[in-house]
Amino acid sequence: MRKKGLLLFIILIVISSCKKEKSSTEIITSDGVVTNFEGVDLFSTEDLSSNKKYHLDYASKVKIVSFDKVKNRSKILYKNQELYVSLRDIELLSKTEDSQSYFTNDCYCLLGLDRTKTINFPTKYDTVHYYTKDGKIRLIKEITSYQPSYETYIKHDVEISREDYNSETPDLYSYFTIDKNGFFIGNLYKVMNTSFLECYNKKSSYAITDGLVKLQENSGISAEFTYAMYLFNTDLLYAKVSMDRFVKTLPNFDYKKEEIYIEQGDLYLEKITNIKLYNVDNLEPVDYNDFAIVFNYLREFKIIKKDGKEKYFVKINVVGNELSPFSGEYYIDLKEIAMFASIPD
Repeated sequence: MRKKGLLLFIILIVISSCKKEKSSTEIITSDGVVTNFEGVDLFSTEDLSSNKKYHLDYASKVKIVSFDKVKNRSKILYKNQELYVSLRDIELLSKTEDSQSYFTNDCYCLLGLDRTKTINFPTKYDTVHYYTKDGKIRLIKEITSYQPSYETYIKHDVEISREDYNSETPDLYSYFTIDKNGFFIGNLYKVMNTSFLECYNKKSSYAITDGLVKLQENSGISAEFTYAMYLFNTDLLYAKVSMDRFVKTLPNFDYKKEEIYIEQGDLYLEKITNIKLYNVDNLEPVDYNDFAIVFNYLREFKIIKKDGKEKYFVKINVVGNELSPFSGEYYIDLKEIAMFASIPD
């Protein structure tokens, strides 16, 4: 009787294990995208250790059949074969995300996200919208070309005729995209009636026509000279919403050599606002009288939380010029700057 009882107990354990194994696998029919910059290998076995069949590059689309979060693997359908891939290297897409997003062989711009938040900076220019997925910011919408009213120009003694004002371009928006792993990877924008997708990782530019992404052969990517500025604006948003995990940068941009210009004017703000600089040794404020500063974005963070408040210090290198000999390394507080403006294009 004791042996039979032991045998029955073992059988129950086996049955229970099988049920757990089965319940950990979710059967779905969904599209996905490869999120590993090095791409992913597809295997014919579940253990992902042998019989490698194919390799898919970053941003490749895949058809997902099922996934197992416990064993961190997914079954996909590729070339009429059921193969296996690491779940951490792909992202599941909803039908809306799949139908509205853009995918190239260099990057992707994920649209159709259903959660939207708006951050109202003091000016219309600096109001941004951001979209989240799984608790992470994945898409940022901001104005990249804002034209103040004609009355605003006149009020500030800006010499501009009504004819010149009307000939200026209207407000334009850009969508800055962040992938599943937190990398700042691209920019979707519009020029005239054509939309473009810039992929930062391979410095390539694509034109979007008829809902498809096609290579724009003669379009050089401008992000080489603006990556630092886009990155700085993104950091301002993250500091504004108190997120400690900032975006990751791509290795092919030496953004620390790019120069960013901040003008402390009153055209947009209706007042002159001083940008505070802090000593790198003791974080004490530094006195200076320059109307504007030019700096390299060194992006060395020092986040301080005290008395329920947060300061997001980041290191910059102020560049001196003929008009101002003031230069050197300092900290700025991103939250302070986010209170009044980001950096215009």
